[in-house]
Amino acid sequence: MKRVCQLLSLALLLVLTQKSYALACKKNGTQATDAIMINTSIAVPNSLPKDTVLWRSDNYSISMTCWQDNGGYGAESVYFYLSPRDPGLTQLGPDLEVGIHLNGTDLRCTQLAQCRVQLPIHFSGCYVTGGCKDKAQTFPLNFNFFVSKRSPPRPGKEGALTAVPTYPAFQLDGVGGMNNAPDSNFVMVLIGLNKLRYVACSSVLSISPKTVDFGSITSTGAQTNKMIKEVPFSITATKSCNSAYGLNAVLTPVAATAADGYTLVPNNNTSVGISLLKQPSRTAIPFNKEFTLVEYSPDPMVVNNFLAQLKWRTNKAILGKFNATATIDVFYK
Repeated sequence: MKRVCQLLSLALLLVLTQKSYALACKKNGTQATDAIMINTSIAVPNSLPKDTVLWRSDNYSISMTCWQDNGGYGAESVYFYLSPRDPGLTQLGPDLEVGIHLNGTDLRCTQLAQCRVQLPIHFSGCYVTGGCKDKAQTFPLNFNFFVSKRSPPRPGKEGALTAVPTYPAFQLDGVGGMNNAPDSNFVMVLIGLNKLRYVACSSVLSISPKTVDFGSITSTGAQTNKMIKEVPFSITATKSCNSAYGLNAVLTPVAATAADGYTLVPNNNTSVGISLLKQPSRTAIPFNKEFTLVEYSPDPMVVNNFLAQLKWRTNKAILGKFNATATIDVFYK
């Protein structure tokens, strides 16, 4: 009787172990791995607080196909696992964390139960030997990577944040856990994390004037793409040390949209648009996309001059006030 119980327990263990691997997920239905590279150096001031985003990738959209690849399993959902090959979150060291922006939210493994998020992809069950690939579901996965500072401010630290160049960032799998067998489930890898380094001090930005006021304008002669007025302003970056680094920035519209990526359109008056031009080149500055604000330099103060250019977007003006705002996120290089 005791022998039968042992065999029964072993059979149950085998079933439960197999259930962890009841889903297969591949990019474009066949691809099990892909990689994205950080192709720039990133400087990190010691004074930055915990969870500060140090770098963010472009937005990506990939096509994923998932199916239940073994028979004998009931209903199951697809899960998005962060840091799938780093269960203790120790590989990158104490100062760095890789996160994912998914469905409008920044996700960090340290802030999630079991480092995972359930996706709205569900399977009703598979009871056919060899799996149910004929019931596969294909769906878009929209995301971007970000790298954030995991540690609080720690003065005096210099050099690389991590020596690890390559890091598996996420994997799709079922509720039972992750299948680590080669080519089983899609894994996205991030390359270039060893390009992040600490620098001795941070920069302070000041904008003058803080508000660009176009004053009163007349609606007479409104014509699409006609320039109405230009107002100069400047952004000054100052630092208290001679560490050499540059600053990149991302402008994000508030109470406005960026119609063509370069024109800020107020929500309360869509007949006008505002472009920002870098002087003296008159190069247009993008919104929602990283651009160079301060070139790599040891200089303690750098002043950049800009023009805010107001244009008509229509031949018929909308009378009344308009206002728009853009926040600026700064990335050290």
